[in-house]
Amino acid sequence: MKDSHRNALMAAGIAAGTAAAAAGFSAFSKIRYGRSAQASVLAGALRAFAGRGVLLGKDLGRFEDFVEACRQENEVEYHIPSWLRLRSLVFEETCDGMKTFHLGTTGKNARAVLYLHGGAYVKQISWVHWLFLDDLCQRTGAEVFVPIYPLAPAHDHDEAYSLLTDLYEGMLRRYEAKDVTLMGDSAGGGLAAGLAESFSHYDLEQPGQLVLLSPQLDITMRNPQIHDYFDVDPALAPWGLAQLGDLWADGDDVTDYRLIPINGDVRPLRNVTTFVATREIFYPDCVAFDAKLGENGVSHELVVGTGQAHIWPLYPTPEGRKARRLIEQLVTKEVPRG
Repeated sequence: MKDSHRNALMAAGIAAGTAAAAAGFSAFSKIRYGRSAQASVLAGALRAFAGRGVLLGKDLGRFEDFVEACRQENEVEYHIPSWLRLRSLVFEETCDGMKTFHLGTTGKNARAVLYLHGGAYVKQISWVHWLFLDDLCQRTGAEVFVPIYPLAPAHDHDEAYSLLTDLYEGMLRRYEAKDVTLMGDSAGGGLAAGLAESFSHYDLEQPGQLVLLSPQLDITMRNPQIHDYFDVDPALAPWGLAQLGDLWADGDDVTDYRLIPINGDVRPLRNVTTFVATREIFYPDCVAFDAKLGENGVSHELVVGTGQAHIWPLYPTPEGRKARRLIEQLVTKEVPRG
């Protein structure tokens, strides 16, 4: 047999073996976890690199170093990484010391999104957020507002709430409330929920949609059911999140609804969609929050990602892309005036 023929057969064999292995892993992932192979790979990557080890609190020195690094990073003016190539037009403005990025501004946008990024109230917005928001902007035509709100440990929730309320009030001078979507993920999702609950105190109309992606609805992490999900969550750990929550509270009463939105008055809210995964420690609180919405007559939907990990809609897995299409529909949905 000629070498060229032998090499071709070997290449074909390797390709067939690789395809068979991929198919086998895909089938295993679906049967074992109820998710795609890509979602399983993502879960493995999150367990390896998402920082869960720091949040476990087994090494207090490492945790303190992490907090100090966040302090230093957050006190430096934020810029979008130069290597990120966003398709949307971006401009920025600074008001009262808070920088806000605007994606896709045309002056003729029919709708707007106010997005509050996650990061346990200490981590700055990431490239994953930017790619998600760029895609959302491109697909919906909405103007996306991305505030770089003040973070712990140098700042606290009082500062953030004040600045974000002013930002939302300014948005309502340009857009009808029904055409605004308030959205956030993880800690930013909890912040979005608390912010929406606070609007009635300022006679501000509720946004047309409130979209919460794996929201942290209780900074104390005291729900005993959390322990049932601890082992399967590849990214989060309750001890570290509770410590960071204390920094965000900065000595204030942690039962305040702005810190534990699940304690708040949800009756003024409307059109709340909560995305949560079955393999994350926020699952019990998200289910309880959704039930509370239903008990109080609020229009609501709970979207459960079976086998998924924390903030799965932000990632380009098959399940993430499906969730994104639903989010896009929510942003562009016609909402009656409140």
